[in-house]
Amino acid sequence: MGVVNVTSLKGGVGKSTISYQIAKELSKYQPTILIDRSLSTTISSHFGIKDKFPRGIYWKDFDSLRVVNMGCSPEFLSADDKHLMEEFKKYYFSYENIVIDNPSLFTDECFEKFLYNWILITNEFTYRAIVVLTPPDDIIEYTLRMMLPINDFLNDLLKKKFPIIDKVKLFNPIIIVINQVKSDYQINYEKIRKYFRDPLIVPVPFNKEYLENPLEIELPNIDIIIEYLSMKITANKYTKQMNSD
Repeated sequence: MGVVNVTSLKGGVGKSTISYQIAKELSKYQPTILIDRSLSTTISSHFGIKDKFPRGIYWKDFDSLRVVNMGCSPEFLSADDKHLMEEFKKYYFSYENIVIDNPSLFTDECFEKFLYNWILITNEFTYRAIVVLTPPDDIIEYTLRMMLPINDFLNDLLKKKFPIIDKVKLFNPIIIVINQVKSDYQINYEKIRKYFRDPLIVPVPFNKEYLENPLEIELPNIDIIIEYLSMKITANKYTKQMNSD
């Protein structure tokens, strides 16, 4: 399928849970890796992965799913770029699907190092994103408004090492997940599309049982997310191939 970044600019929205649920579902069909970059390393901690790249045993395998703890650390910042690129090469060419659980902030000090080396290996400049939000409306709108400058931020960041980048569309939200939607809440689709017109908007209904055990219970509407991801990224690969022929 390809690479997808799960992101939000607000903590506590269920971003890590969504990341894991997507990766787990994808792994039923193809080898999948989940890179845990979250500040709290929520998923890694849940599965007892105490070490972080590049030291110790910083991964764990579950059948066709590998979880890697790549949370920001002084060791990551001081890691040799060659070592990091070799690690990324292994991921990119060994797994059909790569899901990255990102910190809520784009400006964590490890992001630049991660992104530069990732692009050098994958040659993928597009930051394909699943954005996770939660009600109410004012929080959703505030978060979306704060995301508008992300494309310019990525342009400015990447131009330091990739001069060919100049005002191209890098930030590409393909799915917006509205998490924990209660029965009496009406999603304002029109207001969301005022900020990002193209993404599929997927509501996840509120479920108390799901809140209590989020990594074990299947995410509602996960099938919609997986089907759309597969279609969107397969189409993108086909377009790239046609352009290169």
